[in-house]
Amino acid sequence: MTLAELPKAYEKAQSVDVSDIPIIDFGPFLTGSAAERAAVAAEIGKACEEVGFFYLANHGISQDLIDATFGVSKEFYAQPFAGRMNAAATLEHWRGYVPSKLEAEGGTVGGAIETYRFMLDLAPDDPDVLAGKPLHLPNRWPEGLPAFKPTVEAYFDAVMNLSKQLRAAFAMALGLPEDYFEPYYQKPVVQLSLLHYRPPASLDEKDIEIGAGEHRDTGAFTLLMQDDTGGLEVERKDGVWIGAPPVKGAYVINIGNVMMKWTNGRFVSTPHRVVNRALKARYSIPFFANPDYDVTIAPIAEIMKNGETAQFEPFENGPYMRDFYEMGMAYLKKPGAKSGY
Repeated sequence: MTLAELPKAYEKAQSVDVSDIPIIDFGPFLTGSAAERAAVAAEIGKACEEVGFFYLANHGISQDLIDATFGVSKEFYAQPFAGRMNAAATLEHWRGYVPSKLEAEGGTVGGAIETYRFMLDLAPDDPDVLAGKPLHLPNRWPEGLPAFKPTVEAYFDAVMNLSKQLRAAFAMALGLPEDYFEPYYQKPVVQLSLLHYRPPASLDEKDIEIGAGEHRDTGAFTLLMQDDTGGLEVERKDGVWIGAPPVKGAYVINIGNVMMKWTNGRFVSTPHRVVNRALKARYSIPFFANPDYDVTIAPIAEIMKNGETAQFEPFENGPYMRDFYEMGMAYLKKPGAKSGY
């Protein structure tokens, strides 16, 4: 789908202002006093309630590791399509390379994004692995790229640790013990993605494709590292779309639907989209901090004010996530679609 086919609401977003998406220094939370940690948590809570998005600076993940991860991502996507498909996800095994709709369906327009998905690798004798539970099968790795696996695994471990620190900050912001969310993250169905958005043929509306249309993230929260291309846009409460340009070395953190429901709507899950308006490819690395498969998500009673009632029904996270993945790969079911093995 191109801009020319979309409503005028998809016209170029306004420039971002720090008052719209705040930049939060996470350093004092990681190494500071109790008072400094509480102050950062309060900043984060305010951003989650008012915007649902914030930039996270001084997060403790080295720029060298971030750059190396972008490097192996670009190396993977530089391969011919057949080489990428050697590590393809399937309708039964959702980890691995997922081609764009363009390449999967053999078309000429649409589907400007392709992805490589990784999740938490459990031991081969883990009961959930042996049972073939959805979202618990092992990661797929490409051949012939020796730096790829160790780099991605190192980055995965680093962002897993950062997501744990963020959960503590969220809990503190809500007035909960900082380990409140940890029982829900014993074997989480987190996902790390290496995303590649192809460049438009020109800056004419008919050539600028929507890489990721308007959506809210499904899981609890997302940690996004983007390159310098830009393209992320966020919808303000007044309906105006604003650009969320890259801030060197900083993550973009956003709240997803699971956390919104957990907090009974206190933290907001905000619509956003990606439109690549640059004449070059866009690369980004989101980490979706989803909780365990076998947990029930319900509004947290301890944070409700007097007279407040639950706005969301409890739900099982496993079927919820499974339905999301099945819907996202539905196009691979079309006759003739290229879906790997």
